Amino acid sequence: MTTIAEIQSLEEANPKIIRRSEIEGAVIRGFAKQCGLTTYIDFGCWVGLLAQQALKDGDFERAILVDAVGACLSKTAAKVNPGVAAQYHQVAVVADPDSRSFQVPVQDTSCAGFGQPGLTIDVSQVEVGWFLRSLNVDLSRTYLKIDLEGLDLRIATRLHRIGQLPRVLHIEFTTDAQFQYLFSLLNDRYAFPVRKSGHMFYSMALSKERGVLIGFDPDCAYS
Repeated sequence: MTTIAEIQSLEEANPKIIRRSEIEGAVIRGFAKQCGLTTYIDFGCWVGLLAQQALKDGDFERAILVDAVGACLSKTAAKVNPGVAAQYHQVAVVADPDSRSFQVPVQDTSCAGFGQPGLTIDVSQVEVGWFLRSLNVDLSRTYLKIDLEGLDLRIATRLHRIGQLPRVLHIEFTTDAQFQYLFSLLNDRYAFPVRKSGHMFYSMALSKERGVLIGFDPDCAYS
C-alpha cells in the first residue's frame, strides 16, 4: 500500500497541483487586499501547497493551519512565509463532538492521503465553534478554507447555525445538489457566483459586507 509520505511527495511534485495552488493562492491574496483580511485559517492544510501561495506575500498577519496528520503540519510549516505569525494544530475539526475515536468519513476518497475511508486516527476532536472561539480571531477579517473531505457541508451548516461565519468562506463541492444546498443555506449571508451548466472551475464572488469563494472539488475541476 502507498504510504502517506509517498503520496505527499507525489502531490508536492505534481505540476498540475502546483499550478492549481498558484491560481487559488492568487485569488486568496486578492481577496485579502480587497477585504482588508488579517487572518487565514486552513482546515485541512495537507502538505501546505495552498497555504504557501496564500501567505507568500505577507498579505495576512496571522495564519492558523490545521490537519489531523502531524506529517502534514511539518510539511506545511516548512513552506509558510516566516514573516507571517503561524500556528499549527494537529486536531480533527468536527461539526459535532463524538465520544468515539475519530474516523475519516466514509465519503472521503482521499482520507487526507490515507486512501482508506473509515480509517481511525488517533487525534483529538474539536467542535468547530469552540475551536474558532478559542483562537480569538476577528471573523469579519478572516478567510476560512475548509477541506475536510466529507465534513465540509456539515461544518458550514454548523457555522451558520451558531452564527460564526467568516468574512470569506472557501469550501469545495462536487455536485449540483451540494451547490443548491449551500445556496439555500448561505444565500442571505454571502454573494454567490452565477452557476453555469457543466462549469468545473473555481468561481468567485464578493458581496459588499461578506464574501464567498466556492468551487467544485479541484481534483475534478483541474483534471
